[in-house]
Amino acid sequence: MNQNDTARWIRLGAAAGAIGAYPFLEALWLQVTRPRIHIRGLHPDLEGLRIALLTDLHAGGGTPLWLVRRACRLAMREEPHLIALTGDFADDAVESFDPVLDALAGLRAPLGVWAVPGNHDHTVGIDRWREEVGRRPWLGDLTNRSVTRRVGRARLCIAGVDDYSYGTPSLDALPSPAERDFTLLLAHDPDQAEKARRVADAVSLVVSGHTHGGQVRLPFSGAVLNPAEFDDLYEQGVRRRPWTQVYTSRGVGTGHLPVRLFCRPEVAVLQLTGAPRPARRGAGAVNR
Repeated sequence: MNQNDTARWIRLGAAAGAIGAYPFLEALWLQVTRPRIHIRGLHPDLEGLRIALLTDLHAGGGTPLWLVRRACRLAMREEPHLIALTGDFADDAVESFDPVLDALAGLRAPLGVWAVPGNHDHTVGIDRWREEVGRRPWLGDLTNRSVTRRVGRARLCIAGVDDYSYGTPSLDALPSPAERDFTLLLAHDPDQAEKARRVADAVSLVVSGHTHGGQVRLPFSGAVLNPAEFDDLYEQGVRRRPWTQVYTSRGVGTGHLPVRLFCRPEVAVLQLTGAPRPARRGAGAVNR
């Protein structure tokens, strides 16, 4: 083999190594997304409200705590009015949630930092999760609870439910629809939206995770695996339903293997607006 052939094989080996390493590197490549959530009839005092969504941290497994801390810093740079943490805080093998909760300690927002558990939190120990979350006064446990906050003249209801599969989710704690102008629901699993009734529950927006956006996505075929029951509806991003809207985040951490492919970890900062949705190109009509 001559010198040119040797150099060529070295370059090919380096390229193959880089390709093999990429999914592990993408799993650490956080992306801040800023979706606008168009709400028909949004109270004007809620225009521009920013909700930071962090979910599926899975700390202690393939997700290092420094990545959780970086996700917090990126979220705080966006100056959110409210922060939602929607479950799967830690890997199944951990003995305590304290390390990941300590990594989240820099989170603050005028309307509060609120949390609900996910299926992996139940696996580690839901009583431990509630106890350790409860020791942190800056963090509110919204499991099957709701609180109402005034934003100007608007009544913002912030509610949460237990995990869809492993817990006992309930919306019974919601106040009457006449007592709230906008209802935000924290639910680990986006499937929970299918249990929200149009009139009685009147949920305006569900924020969730659970799917990891598929974690590994292939060109033209999408997610390799989606754990959502309604996987044809909920994978990532915004989904409009006749009775609500759902935002499913790709999450910060990883499950099973510490890799991602065409599915970067996400810090989502949602902004509410009453403006109409832009017309789709070629649609020939304005969206209502």
